[in-house]
Amino acid sequence: MSKLKRAASAALATCLVLLAGCSGAGSGAISTPSLAGTSAVPSGSGDATPAATDLSSYKYSKTGSVVEVTFWTAAVEEINQQLVDKFNETTGKDQNIHVTAQYQGDYWEMQQKINAASIAGTLPNAFIDEVSMTRGFADDDVILNLEPYMQANSFDNSAFQIGDLGNLYMGEDMYAFPHMRSVPVMYVNKTLAKSVGLSEAGPATFDELTTYLQACYDKTGQPPMYLFNYDFWVMEALLHSYSNTNILSDDEKSCNINSEGGVKLVTYLKGLVDKGLVKVLPITDMNAFYATIANPSTALWLTSIGGYKAFAPMASQYGIDLGVSMIPEGENGTRGVPVGGSNTYLANAGTDQQKAAAFIFMTWLSDTEQAAFASSQTGYLPTKLASLETSVMKETLAQFPGFQVAFDELQYCKMRPTTGSYHEVEDLMCEKINSILLDNLDIKSSLDTLAKDVNAILNR
Repeated sequence: MSKLKRAASAALATCLVLLAGCSGAGSGAISTPSLAGTSAVPSGSGDATPAATDLSSYKYSKTGSVVEVTFWTAAVEEINQQLVDKFNETTGKDQNIHVTAQYQGDYWEMQQKINAASIAGTLPNAFIDEVSMTRGFADDDVILNLEPYMQANSFDNSAFQIGDLGNLYMGEDMYAFPHMRSVPVMYVNKTLAKSVGLSEAGPATFDELTTYLQACYDKTGQPPMYLFNYDFWVMEALLHSYSNTNILSDDEKSCNINSEGGVKLVTYLKGLVDKGLVKVLPITDMNAFYATIANPSTALWLTSIGGYKAFAPMASQYGIDLGVSMIPEGENGTRGVPVGGSNTYLANAGTDQQKAAAFIFMTWLSDTEQAAFASSQTGYLPTKLASLETSVMKETLAQFPGFQVAFDELQYCKMRPTTGSYHEVEDLMCEKINSILLDNLDIKSSLDTLAKDVNAILNR
C-alpha cells in the first residue's frame, strides 16, 4: 500500500489540475475530429469591437529598451515555465520583450488572486485561467477585448479549431486565446475487462455500463467504479449524455439540476451506489481517487484526458493495461462532453507598450509548435489542428493511442457555463449531490432545494 500511495502522490503532483481538459501507432497517421456543431461565437453582451481607425497603440513597436511583461500561470507550472523560457530565448530576445512567469496555483486560486489584484491595482499583464471564467473577467473589466490587437497585428484566429470556442468570446468579440484543451473521458481497465469476458473498449451505453459494473463486481467483490466530484465537469458530461440536459439555462439565470433529466441521472447514479457498483469519494480526497487508478479491481473511472499520460504508466506498474473510451451514450444516442482547460487573457493593466508586448507573447504561445509541445508534455489537447501534423504530436499519438478517443469526442463537445459565479455553483452542487448519493435523501425534493440555492447565486 505504501508503494501505491507513493505512486498516487507522484501522480497528484503531476495531474492535480488536469481534473478541471488519437491513433497512429506505427504509421503516425492521425484521425482528425469532425467539428460540425461547435460554436465559434455564442450570444453575449460584450462590448462592441472598437471602431478604431488608428490602431498604432495596439501594435508593439520594438525600441532599444526591454519591455517587461508579467505572466501569471496556473495548472501545469513546469511546462508553462518552459514555454516562457523558450519565448525569452527566441522571439522575446529578438523583439526586446522579456516575460516573467509567476505560478499562482490552480484555476480557482488564480481566479481569487486575479480578482484581488484587480481591486488592488496589481494585475499582471497576461494570465492563464479556466475556460468558463471569460465572462466574469470581461464583465469586471479585468481583461481586454482582443479584436483591435488582432486587427493591428493582422492576426488570423481561424486556426483555433479544436473544440467548442464559445468561451473565447463575449458577443462577437474575442476576449481570450485558447491555451490547453481537455474533455472528460472514461478510462478502462482492459486487463480486468479481459479476465471477466467484457469488451476492452468499455461500455458504449449507460445500459451496458450497469451490466459491465455488475460483472466486475461479481468477479472482485469490490466497487468497480469510483465517482470523484472534484469539480462538476464530469457531472456535466453525464447530464449531457444520459439525459441531454444542460446544467444551466441558456441565459444562465436558472439551474436545470432538478429538471426531469437531472432527476433521472441522479436516480440512476444513486441506484449504482446502492448496489455497491459505484463508490462516491469525498470531494477533497484526491489521493483516494489516484489510489483507485492502481487498484486492479477498479474497472472504470471518469476524468480528464489530460491525465492520460500520467495514468497509463502508473497503471502499468500494477499490471493494468489502460484503455480510453468515450463517455457512454444515453437514450436515442445522446452524448455530450464539456470542453474544459485553460485560456490566456490579456489583462487590463500596464502601458500600451506592455499590453501590445503581452499580446505578441500570447500569439506566440498559441502558435502551432507551442501548442504541440504543451500537448505532448501534458496530455491536454492542442488548440490547433495544424499541431497534429507536427512530428512531436505524431510521436505522442503513436505512443498514446487513447488520445484518439478525445478527438473523436469533440464532435459532441459543449460549451461550459460562462457566468463568473460558476465555480461557486460547482462547489455547491458537488457537495449537495454527494450528500444525495451517500445519504438516504429524497432525490427530487433535494434537487429542488439545490436548484433554488443555485438560482440565488446566479441572480444575486
